[in-house]
Amino acid sequence: MSKQFRLTRRSAIKAIATSTLAIPASGIYSPAIAQQRDRVIFGTTQEPVQFNPLLYVNAGVENIPESCMFDALWEVNEKGEFVPNLAIRIPTRENGGLSADGQIWRIELKRDVKWADGQPFTAKDVEFTYQTIVNPRVAVRSRSGMDLIKNFKVMDPYTIEIELDRPYVPFIWAWQDMHIVPSHLLAAEADINTSSFNTNPVGTGPYILRSRTPGSHMVYEANPNYHRGPPRIRQFIHKFIPDLSVAYGQARIGEIDYFTQVPPDRWVEAAKLPDRTFFTLPYPAVQFIYFNCGKPQFRDPKVRKALYIALEMQKSIDDLYFGTNERTLSYLHTSHWAYNHDLKEETPNPQLAAKMLDEAGWKVGVDGVREKEGVKLKFSMSTTTDVASRRACQALFQQNWKAIGVEMEIKNMPASVVWGEYTTRSQFDTLLVAWEPPVGMDPDYTNRASSKMIPLKTGSGANYTQYENKEVDRLLDEGIKQMDRSERKKIYGRIQQILLEEVPFAPQCGLRNGQIFHKALQGVRPNQYVTSKAWNVYEWSWG
Repeated sequence: MSKQFRLTRRSAIKAIATSTLAIPASGIYSPAIAQQRDRVIFGTTQEPVQFNPLLYVNAGVENIPESCMFDALWEVNEKGEFVPNLAIRIPTRENGGLSADGQIWRIELKRDVKWADGQPFTAKDVEFTYQTIVNPRVAVRSRSGMDLIKNFKVMDPYTIEIELDRPYVPFIWAWQDMHIVPSHLLAAEADINTSSFNTNPVGTGPYILRSRTPGSHMVYEANPNYHRGPPRIRQFIHKFIPDLSVAYGQARIGEIDYFTQVPPDRWVEAAKLPDRTFFTLPYPAVQFIYFNCGKPQFRDPKVRKALYIALEMQKSIDDLYFGTNERTLSYLHTSHWAYNHDLKEETPNPQLAAKMLDEAGWKVGVDGVREKEGVKLKFSMSTTTDVASRRACQALFQQNWKAIGVEMEIKNMPASVVWGEYTTRSQFDTLLVAWEPPVGMDPDYTNRASSKMIPLKTGSGANYTQYENKEVDRLLDEGIKQMDRSERKKIYGRIQQILLEEVPFAPQCGLRNGQIFHKALQGVRPNQYVTSKAWNVYEWSWG
């Protein structure tokens, strides 16, 4: 662990954030409005491209408009506790909202909620959201749990009852992660995938989208009729700065009020900024190398394993992330209750990697690149163009693979391209990507590892690697039904063992964010259990 990381971990996790500069409608900064405290500028390096929360979401960046404009039935706070949002209470066995076997959920809804266009929110909206999620013609981001619903009943305008065909332990997480959309606007749409709603949304959330300048920023205005009370800050501005160093520089001098991606090499500096408070926070995501198992180079698990163990994973963390991220051998952070601590580190071992490739029939050709049956062990790796640390990782991995006769081309593109059909339709060779667990903080990984969740083949899910393993499918089905945590831990421990042996995705590190806020901003509550840093934006205020 580096000195920088030890220093920042001692930084207090406080509520703080934003500068005094603001963006007028033109998108140009003006000193004349520098003293206004009725707006906050939130900066990210990536730009959200669609705003329907049921469709594919680029986690982190598109969760920001989701938090601004939409509500879920409940949410999870910074303590990891579920708290009601559109629902009156969290269903439990004690309050009668959950049956003893965990299969029947009775949910009561708030009666004072309106959509931003003034129409009332009712149980019909929740029912429509569910129907959209399970509609095979809609490219939703996840059906986890929703596909297990046997009966969905609207008991009255503010009460629903859901019956599952079998217990599904992560079901509470599934609804926490699923924001509700309006039936009155979308029910008549011929194709929700291409609806204008996806870029001009109407929600029940604390803010209303007023304008969007592609490549620059989005402007939201406070929803005066928000059911939890009007936001205390009138205007929320989401600004996009593709270059991470430039973005941090703007945050450092006050052109951005809230920035959550402080580069690891600037953590010590950020901690000393006089009008900011810097802190670090675990981010519920693991960074991987994704192998497209549908490509001929990667169909053999032995090849994927060899490519994985040739890499200097710990070096990439120590040298390129300054020790700020944590090595993990799984899709889970090592701090997760279901993490398998018996997993063994096998990187780097280039000698064994070369031997395995020889045994698999991939021989070094006259050009120094391995080949088999006319196919070169040559491929591309893609990520977004905006993150220098990932580009540095790619360069290191490129060198590691070249040393064993493997050629990798770096092929980076804007986020809107990489995370579009290039990913969702499995068009890539390999990706360098960070994903959070698909069902909140539950260890269920069905959406990313089940053969039933390959969108190119089934039309749904997020198994973009096209990985198929019958034992993993069986274990995933067992894991979601098992209510005993110790038994669940065994199931997911075995799943992690198989995934590390067959390597459809090679885990690199569990992420940790460095964030800075202006000391005058109050109400920000850092939350390691969610991907959106604006999860409680309606509570923010200037002190």
